[in-house]
Amino acid sequence: MNKNYRVIWNHSQGNYVVTSELARGKVKSSRSSTARRLTAGCVATAFMAVASVGIIQPALAAPAYGEYASGAGNIIDIQDKDVATNDDNAHALFIEKGATAHSNNVNFTTSGKKAYGVYVNGAGSSIDVTGGTITTTGPQGYGLAAGNGGKLMASDITLNTSGVGVYADRSNILAKNLSVQANAYGVYGLGAGTELVIADSNVNVNGNGAYALLAENGGNVTSTNSHYTTSGSSVYGAWANKGSELTIIGGSITNTGKESIGIFAKSGGVVNVDGVTVVSTSQGINSYSSAVANVANSHVTVTDKGAYGLLAENGGKTTSIDSHYITTGDSAYGAWVNTGSELNIFGGSITTTGKNSTGMFAKNGGVLNAENIQIDARGNGAWATNEGSRINVNNSTISSGAYNGGSITARNKGFATVRNSKLIAVDRASAGFYADDSGQVEAENVDIDILGGGYGIHLDYSGKTNLKKSKINSNSGGTAFYVESGSVLTADNVFAEMDNTNNPEKLVTAINISNSYLSSADPTANINNSFLHIKGNNAAGIVTEYTKGEVNLNNTILTVDNGPAIVAYNQALTTVNLDNSLLSGTTLLESGFAPNGGDAGGDVRGIAVNASNYSQLQGDANIDRSKTQASSVSLDSGSRWQGAAHDLQDLSLAGSSQWNMTGTSTVDNLTAKDSTIIFDHGAGDFHTLTVKGDYHADNAKLVMNLALAGDDAASDKLHIAGNASGTTKVQVHNAGGKGAATLEGVELIRVEGTQNGEFLQDGRIVAGAWDYALVQDKNGKWRLVSDPIPVDPTPVDPIKDEGGDTGTVIAPEVPQPKRTPRARPEVGSYIANLAAASNLFTLSAADRPGVTEYRDALTGKVEKTTLWLRNEGAHGGFSDSTAQLKSITNSYMTQLGGDIAQWSLNGSDRFSLGVMAGYGNAKSNTLSKTTGYSAKGQVNGYSGGIYAGWQQDSQTRSGAFVDSWLAYNTFNNSVKGEGLGQESYKSKGMTASLEGGYSFAFGEQQQYRLQPKAQAVWMGVKTGDYTEQNGTRVSATGKNNVQTRTGVRATMHTATAQPYAEVNWLHNTQRFGSKLDGVKIEQAGARNIGEVKLGLEVNPSQHVGIWGGIAQQVGGKGFSDSSATLGVKVSF
Repeated sequence: MNKNYRVIWNHSQGNYVVTSELARGKVKSSRSSTARRLTAGCVATAFMAVASVGIIQPALAAPAYGEYASGAGNIIDIQDKDVATNDDNAHALFIEKGATAHSNNVNFTTSGKKAYGVYVNGAGSSIDVTGGTITTTGPQGYGLAAGNGGKLMASDITLNTSGVGVYADRSNILAKNLSVQANAYGVYGLGAGTELVIADSNVNVNGNGAYALLAENGGNVTSTNSHYTTSGSSVYGAWANKGSELTIIGGSITNTGKESIGIFAKSGGVVNVDGVTVVSTSQGINSYSSAVANVANSHVTVTDKGAYGLLAENGGKTTSIDSHYITTGDSAYGAWVNTGSELNIFGGSITTTGKNSTGMFAKNGGVLNAENIQIDARGNGAWATNEGSRINVNNSTISSGAYNGGSITARNKGFATVRNSKLIAVDRASAGFYADDSGQVEAENVDIDILGGGYGIHLDYSGKTNLKKSKINSNSGGTAFYVESGSVLTADNVFAEMDNTNNPEKLVTAINISNSYLSSADPTANINNSFLHIKGNNAAGIVTEYTKGEVNLNNTILTVDNGPAIVAYNQALTTVNLDNSLLSGTTLLESGFAPNGGDAGGDVRGIAVNASNYSQLQGDANIDRSKTQASSVSLDSGSRWQGAAHDLQDLSLAGSSQWNMTGTSTVDNLTAKDSTIIFDHGAGDFHTLTVKGDYHADNAKLVMNLALAGDDAASDKLHIAGNASGTTKVQVHNAGGKGAATLEGVELIRVEGTQNGEFLQDGRIVAGAWDYALVQDKNGKWRLVSDPIPVDPTPVDPIKDEGGDTGTVIAPEVPQPKRTPRARPEVGSYIANLAAASNLFTLSAADRPGVTEYRDALTGKVEKTTLWLRNEGAHGGFSDSTAQLKSITNSYMTQLGGDIAQWSLNGSDRFSLGVMAGYGNAKSNTLSKTTGYSAKGQVNGYSGGIYAGWQQDSQTRSGAFVDSWLAYNTFNNSVKGEGLGQESYKSKGMTASLEGGYSFAFGEQQQYRLQPKAQAVWMGVKTGDYTEQNGTRVSATGKNNVQTRTGVRATMHTATAQPYAEVNWLHNTQRFGSKLDGVKIEQAGARNIGEVKLGLEVNPSQHVGIWGGIAQQVGGKGFSDSSATLGVKVSF
């Protein structure tokens, strides 16, 4: 017998009845406005009926459901009615065991405890609810509920519940267009297999500790374009735990109660958020304890003090993409990660507006990765604290207004890396990077803007920063690098430009180095391959106080436009090391002076500046000895210092280093090894270097200046109050002096202590026309004198007393040595150049060939030609008017010429007109017999001109003749004195000649000629006034010389050769000379010169004529000139 039964609706009775499971079910359709209820009496009647027929006798006590269906195939269709229940557990619509219900525009109301508005339970069971309302007022009254595999679809419904608004327990719910008002839970998906989807809905949850959207214990919940609000304290806008996944797309979550959380995932739960607006008080989005939160395209705002916008806690992992986070309360955090957690932010922004609020924060081993994000923080921008905590930032912009914080902060062994980002320090005490308590920062390709006069980098208490390929900029003052208390800064390839244009009262500096306590560890700043430019009126380069610190500049330029390069004060004990670097300021070092003219505090314990490897220092060193215990500057390996020393304690130079002393200086001790000290004369002033203590030299060099003149000439001076040792070379430059004879000489160097050193003249010392020498006098002073070292005068025997009357004793006159200034050899070179330029292209009529006749091969007529080429080399020498110089000149000249017109008045005479051009050069060497110095001169130039002549008998070349020529000459000249620079100048001018004579023919065949003749040559080559590199004004003398030549020439004519001999007397109206700063020195022995010439002219063929000759000139005082001439004439 069938023992299975089911309850179905009986239409004839209008009630539920119990039937066999084989009975056919019917669809119940309820459209009445009055709810039909399944009462306990009806159920009892049904069971009594069954029992009377002997089928079953069950005992059944069921709640009074509003609408109910159970069993597969049973369907309820409810429309346009109100359904209400009052009992506990009495659901308004309850479907189970595979039944199905459809509801349209029905209002469901329950008032009992745990009485649900709409509830579907069991696999195969389903409810589709559209429209209407659901109201539950009893405790734990759910609005829409599905359990144990049931399925529920709901749309366009208004829910007002005392408990959960929408609840799915291991079942499926698809809901949209809901308006939910709940007290405990808004939307709740529970258990593995749960799929709850809600869309386009509004959910409002009241009550403390409530949840607006919840996925628990494996449930999957998806919300699309829905809005959730809560009003109680300690609530969650959305929540997911282990095995659960909560996906929120679009919409919003708003929590107004205190300590509320926007979205929370814990214990392995997963939250996916896309395009959601979250407003909460305590937390925005949090992944906690191995949970995962994925956020994209969302906006999160938190309002409480100490609130968090985005979190990953205790092993959680949160990823945010293109989302935006805002905190408004004090001490809040835009993003926060802690122990074992990971927080990834890609794109979007973080804005914190409350006091001391932080953009991103990692602690206790948390890791935070940020890329392409913009952070505007009232406090720290991104902050890592505690060992193992790490912040990694790339391609981002971070602004910080933190006091003693930064756009990037690493504290208490926290670590931060930053790449390709921009940092903005807003507050007067905020920094681009801030690291303390052993925090560490690694950064590359970062731009730091200082807006409030803060810091580019601020390190304290053993903080470390390694910055590469970055820029630091400020228009508001502040400090590029502030390093304190055991911290270490390493900056490589950094460009920093600091100015205080927008904040002129604010000090602007490159590097500040100090300690919080004297007992703190030593701070160190390493700046490599960088450029630091400090501008503004209240500026300094390196400021050091209250510390034993070190600044190392390697291949770095640090310049201060208007302030000191280094300021040391208030117990500073600091070393500044330069390696191939430049450190420059209006002063180099200010020790014992506070910046801004404030209180300098305690004494400077020590300040040392060490420059090596071609480093450069610029500016004076100003030491307040009352406030400075020790100060030193050290130069090594080709380094240079341009500046003066004012009370510097120790100065040392080594390894080809150089000090350009720009002002009168004082040092305690000076050591110079293989180095140079230059007394700079750029401003036209002379300086004194005073060494209060000892001077030690080892192959050192002094370069000094003086206006070379008499004993009272103004000059640089070296005054050594202590002892002197070692060897020093002394080079002296003339500074505008015109030279003059000295008596005792000009004092340059004085040593008051023990003199174990030697000062040796290095190179030439010249002024005007004279050479000077450095000598030591009997008192140990080193003086500059214009004359050779004087010989002790011949002693005079005392007058013997021969008795007799006594009277006034007259002391014998002691003869004084003759003092003759030493002439410079360059004078001889100037003279030699002018003499060569004036004589190089002079010639007589005999130096050109006569007419060549030849018969034209085609016409048979006799033709004449005078094309000629002449080459001459000469070697000569002369002395000068001081008898100290001897000059030797070697010259070469070539000339080409020819007639352009010839004519005769009577058939036997000949007139000719021709042109000529030439090139020549001369080289001279002048040696001073007094000093041994030499000079070289050189002339090279060109000449072009015309000539004209008349020969009485052109056939026999006898009788009278007249010859003339006029030429223009231009020359390049140079003079190079030993140890001096080359001087180059030009000369140019006209030369002209007029010559005449008479040739007598005699001998049996009239083959002999005797020709007396006379010539006058005007030499108009001029050299303009010229100023040498040392300031000496050079003028040529002996211009417009007229040289006359009178003599006789004897010639023998044969068929093929014509030998000749000639003697002449030359007289010069002027003497070639040179005037240097008004001192004139002239060529000696050239006023009257005797000349002998021998030569031969041959005609090897009728078309070729060759002539050559030698000449010797001899004058007075060693003047001589030897020349050889070779010429050729060609007919064609």
